[in-house]
Amino acid sequence: MTVSIVLSVIAGSLLWLDRVFVFQFMISRPIILSPLLGLIMGNVTIGLLVGASLELLWLNAPPVGAYLPDDDSFCAAVATPAAICASAYMNDVSSAGFAITAGLPFAVVGRILDTHIRNLNQDLLGLPPAQGIERAIGRAMGKAIARSYLLALITLGICIGLLCTAAISIGPIMPDSVKIAFSYMPVAGIAVGLAGLVMKDIPRPGKTGLFILGMIIVLMVSWIL
Repeated sequence: MTVSIVLSVIAGSLLWLDRVFVFQFMISRPIILSPLLGLIMGNVTIGLLVGASLELLWLNAPPVGAYLPDDDSFCAAVATPAAICASAYMNDVSSAGFAITAGLPFAVVGRILDTHIRNLNQDLLGLPPAQGIERAIGRAMGKAIARSYLLALITLGICIGLLCTAAISIGPIMPDSVKIAFSYMPVAGIAVGLAGLVMKDIPRPGKTGLFILGMIIVLMVSWIL
């Protein structure tokens, strides 16, 4: 499992760069990124569950113009390995729901990382020489990509390590009622995303908090009952 987690960090960091910094082939979308990580870790089903739920949850929040939404790609890259770790203690749907619920705050981490890298890369080129400008630009682009990948690798590695550790620590002692409650979360994410699309309302940070609060309430009620 440790080797597959390390491989998911390496692959997830590279796939995440597709969101803004390289390629832009749309392989950073959760519906593609999560199944690929699931394939690396040996459970494509969980990858599809996590990816489909997060893809639809952010369906009405594309990064258009100056609007920079929370990073669903980074969230998927963190949640998928954690879900597969949790699957040792619960079924696939419950483990996906656990990882989605616990992984939502990492979407904010991804957005902060994205903004930080953009700001760093703004001053990378400096004043190019009068001659050999093509070489200077190529060198600057190479440095920007290498630095972006290194920062993504470190940040994603820390986040995946934290969430996988939580999954392995909490999974064995989690009550069955809570596991059942978590099984509702993938469907809840899809429902919220479709509702937002129908309402044509751009998600706000406060609404993300309300969604997480709603999930916590569902978990508490399920636990009590």
